[in-house]
Amino acid sequence: MKNKKVLAMLVMTAALSGVLTACGFGGDEPEEQVVVEATPTPEPTEAPKATATPAPADGQNTTYTSKDKSIAIKLPDATWANKSDEEDLVSFESPDQGKIVITHGKGEEDMSSAVIPSTEDMANSLEKAAGLSPASEYEIQNYTASDVNGVNVYSYNVKYHKPEKTDGVIWAVKRVYANDGEFYNIEATIKKDDENLLKKLQDTVASFQILGDSSLKSAAPQQAEGNTDGNASGEGQNADGTSSEGTGSDAGTSDGSSSGTTNSGGFTDAQLSDTSQTRTIYRNSDGQPLVIFPDANGNWVDKDGNSYRFANDEDVYDQNDVDYYYHGEAADVYYMPVQ
Repeated sequence: MKNKKVLAMLVMTAALSGVLTACGFGGDEPEEQVVVEATPTPEPTEAPKATATPAPADGQNTTYTSKDKSIAIKLPDATWANKSDEEDLVSFESPDQGKIVITHGKGEEDMSSAVIPSTEDMANSLEKAAGLSPASEYEIQNYTASDVNGVNVYSYNVKYHKPEKTDGVIWAVKRVYANDGEFYNIEATIKKDDENLLKKLQDTVASFQILGDSSLKSAAPQQAEGNTDGNASGEGQNADGTSSEGTGSDAGTSDGSSSGTTNSGGFTDAQLSDTSQTRTIYRNSDGQPLVIFPDANGNWVDKDGNSYRFANDEDVYDQNDVDYYYHGEAADVYYMPVQ
């Protein structure tokens, strides 16, 4: 009997021990527990916000060269974006300013359908054909017709008095290069009556260059070779638009004579020696020489399309009021061979 009690107590003790162990109280030392530390979930890294590339300042180069390398033009500023680039049409647009459209025609078919403003009356006819009345709704200003190296160049501005009839356009600057078999027409328009913007537009139209094979090429201002890809500076031209040709030891041939267009900037001998056609000016800050020449409107410009004005017979200022000095010299002193 005593053995049965002892056996019963042992059974109860074992059972109680099992219960306590199950409940985590008392009993033998608990089994070693493996503590797994939770790896903290990394905080999501916020993707860097895209930063808009600032538009180039007005002082930076904005020359655009067409895809086929046939033409180039210096845009007023970096807000002007290319909208079309085809063989016969290149266009630009600035949301807050206006549009620039360059059209090209060549051959009998194109010339037969083209209306060239070869007289001021013809220019008026083109405006009247658009449904506008002279004087009350538009006014043609500064019309000129000239012969530039055998190419006809027609230039004029149009002031629109009723922009509601011209899709908001207030000013148009127009220029046409033409002969019997080919033409280029440049038309730049703005929707603001802003004299500064108008001046920029005139400078842009004057900067038009024909780079490809064209019978009109001699009439358009041309940059120095190596700077027709739209870069601010290129081989043969400095970043400020001045030509570096003719200033180095390789500017001429080995006997010191001129090597043709490479050392004449594309000017003829007559132009090089005539101060009414070319002039060499010197930047006062560092003495850097620069060649300027009159465009079809009679404004003095350089080959990069920058404009210059003469305050008197000696003092010259560019469009940014940088001052230059004029010694009364034509371009021949700039392009003379270096011995």
